[in-house]
Amino acid sequence: MDERLNKHGQLAVVVVGFFATIQLLLLTTARGSIPTARPVLTAAVAFAFAVRYWWVILLLSWPFSWLRLVLILAAWSALPVVAISMADAQRWVLALAGLSAIGFLTELYNGVTGQWRVGSLAMTRTLKRDHILGAASAAVASLTLVWAGLTLNPPVLERLLLAFVVADWIRLVVMIRQHQLVHSTDGSA
Repeated sequence: MDERLNKHGQLAVVVVGFFATIQLLLLTTARGSIPTARPVLTAAVAFAFAVRYWWVILLLSWPFSWLRLVLILAAWSALPVVAISMADAQRWVLALAGLSAIGFLTELYNGVTGQWRVGSLAMTRTLKRDHILGAASAAVASLTLVWAGLTLNPPVLERLLLAFVVADWIRLVVMIRQHQLVHSTDGSA
């Protein structure tokens, strides 16, 4: 498949997935009495996902792969499920655990297929480290969220999710800044 068409297709999935998630988030919030923290945290997760996918799709050349297509569609299908599940705290957290598991599989796939072998030696090191950190973070988040969804009460779940969302945003900002720094110092793409 043509690389530009593939890249534009992936970006289209991100845009459609993000707006579908936000639309379902608004509809779900309007239908019931859901604590304010859940829609806000869900929106923060959706926005972080959109920024992360957008950044990575533009940063790297992604040759077409059926497995990658399944993974990106799974991730952007799981986010609306997260939005729909907000009314029940346990289902909401378990849906987020599923989303984290998809993130783990995506990072594992990217690491195994060598998606980190791009640009200069510094860029390659940074990307490889990001795939390892991303896989570890997603695995820990997924397992922790399954445990939390099965054992903790809603207010504690919301505080735990707040900590995860803040940690994820910090990791995202650090990742982007590192890539920008490497790009500006060595001119790699």
